[in-house]
This record gives sequence, C-alpha cells and structure tokens, in this order.
Amino acid sequence: MTVEKLIRALSAFDKRLRVVTPGFDESNLEDVERVTQVRVRFHDEKSPSHSGRHVEDPKGNPAVLINFG
Repeated sequence: MTVEKLIRALSAFDKRLRVVTPGFDESNLEDVERVTQVRVRFHDEKSPSHSGRHVEDPKGNPAVLINFG
C-alpha cells in the first residue's frame, strides 16, 4: 500500500483511536493490505512482546488495525 492510500484509509477513522498491528517476529517485511476497525482489550501494563500484548475482544475499545496478507 502506498503512503497516499494509507493516509486516505486512516482518515476515514476517528483520529483519537489507537492504531494496532498484529504481533510479529521482525524477521521480514510485508506490505500493508488492510486497514480496518476492530475492538481491542488493551493490556498496557504488560511489556511489549513480539507476539502482541493486546487482544481483539467484541467488548473491547475501538481501534484501527493495520494488517498485511
């Protein structure tokens, strides 16, 4: 996805929402393909981890998910 397309996709969401990505192992890079709204239960008290510290939850807070593949 180009910067132009990413900015256009993100501008459709409330600018106060948090943005999340899937957990990853940082070994390679992928193109962003999807930008969607999800509901997330945030665990800010946990240390960041390669597998992710937050979880999707229908009762969680709205957030924007930037995803690949």
